[in-house]
Amino acid sequence: MATPFIRPFNTATDQDAGLHVFYTTADASVSHEPARTISSYLYYCAYTHLSPSTCLVLDDGAGLAVGYIIGTPDTAAFSSHWKSSFAPTLEAKLIPPPHLSTEDPALETPLVKGLRKSVYEGACSMLQGVGDREVLREYPAHLHINILPEFTGKGWGGKMVGAWLEVVKELGAQGVHLGMVRTNEGARRFYERLGFRLCEEVLDGGASGKVGRQDGAVCLVKRL
Repeated sequence: MATPFIRPFNTATDQDAGLHVFYTTADASVSHEPARTISSYLYYCAYTHLSPSTCLVLDDGAGLAVGYIIGTPDTAAFSSHWKSSFAPTLEAKLIPPPHLSTEDPALETPLVKGLRKSVYEGACSMLQGVGDREVLREYPAHLHINILPEFTGKGWGGKMVGAWLEVVKELGAQGVHLGMVRTNEGARRFYERLGFRLCEEVLDGGASGKVGRQDGAVCLVKRL
């Protein structure tokens, strides 16, 4: 039986497999179209397009990517690059720019309009635009990780995070953050075992009355 292993992302062979992982593991809130497709550009395609060198995959041992961890060591620079190099490549028919009104009700829901805005503005992090951005300077890297269900619970998630943190640390990042669905207690425990903790900054202007929270998500941070 083939043994899974972690390796660098291969643009030529892993893009579609990684997209399958994204669609399979996407949160239920974006599991319908067009939110599903737009989210894939926001949470997956931008990273593999702009920074494949900071993307790792879990190989099933036979060449197929069955999980990935993607991100950037410098969120501010990545977002700027996104707006200048990735957003202009988006197909307006597939993802209408946020300033355009459409006749498709599905594209005009608050959720989808927010996704359209985020993907064109490079809004890739919960820490962007927070206060004086000191917290983003302290934790400049951010990540996304997804693994197919049949490969979870076997220790690969922790190994992938550890390998990825070494990559961004070598690139100069001294801290990392991530956003996660607030109600996903299992994921929260997983990250806390790896040394992440709740961000102590107020991220929503005090609307929730809690630190580290923004709408239905929370931000976790870790020093490197």
